[in-house]
Amino acid sequence: MVGISALALSIPLASVGVGLLLPPLLFYFIYVEDRRNVSPEDEVNQPYRTALVRRYQTALLVTESAALAGYTVLLGWLVLERPDLGVLYFLLGHLPLGVLVIYGHLKRHPTFDSVAVGATWAFVIVFALVVSTTQRVTWELVGVFLGWFFITFAGVESRNIQDIDGDTQTNKTTLAGYLGQRLTIAFVAVMKSLGVVTFWLVSGRLVAVLALGYLLLLRLFRTLTKREANRIGD
Repeated sequence: MVGISALALSIPLASVGVGLLLPPLLFYFIYVEDRRNVSPEDEVNQPYRTALVRRYQTALLVTESAALAGYTVLLGWLVLERPDLGVLYFLLGHLPLGVLVIYGHLKRHPTFDSVAVGATWAFVIVFALVVSTTQRVTWELVGVFLGWFFITFAGVESRNIQDIDGDTQTNKTTLAGYLGQRLTIAFVAVMKSLGVVTFWLVSGRLVAVLALGYLLLLRLFRTLTKREANRIGD
C-alpha cells in the first residue's frame, strides 16, 4: 500500500526508506491487541482464532509490545531528523491508538467501525510518506487517502459478512447485518471500484491497475485462509 501510494505521488520508493516499516509495525500492534481482547462476538464468529489467541496470550503480548516500541522509536527518529515537523507529528502518529481504545464502542453503531478502520488505514499510509519524505499535504495526497479509505472501508464490511450471526447476537449489528449478504457484496464492489477509480483519477492507469492487483492478492489470501479454516473444521 505504501509502495502504490508512493508511485501515485511520484515519490521514489528509496526515499521512503525505513518509513516503509511504520505501517506494518503499527498495524501489527493494533490487530494483535484487538485480537487479544476477546469480545463476545469473537466467541461466536471466530472460535478457532479465539482459542489460538488464548493459548498464545503471552507470546502475542511480547511481540505486540516489541512492535509498538519499534514503531515509537522509529517515528521519533524520523521526526527528530525533520525539525520542520515538530512534536505534533509525533503525537499524530499515535492517533490510531486512540481509535483502538474506542473501537469496541464504535462497533455498536453500524458503519462506525468501518469508517474508523478505513480512515485509520488510509491515514497511516499517507502519514508514513509525509514523515519520511518531503511530501506535503496536497490534493493528490488527499486523493490517495480517499482511495485507500474506500478500499479499506469495503474490506471491513466484506469481512463483516461472515460475522453477521455473532455481531447480531451481541447487539453489535454492522452494516452488513442490516443489508444482508447479497446487498453487502454489491456495496463492497462499488466501494472498491470507487477506490480504484480514485487512484486512476489521481495518478493514471498504472497505479489503478496496481491497486486492483492489490485487491486480487487480498482475495487470493482470503480464499486460502477460508480453505484452511474449513480443513481444520472438518
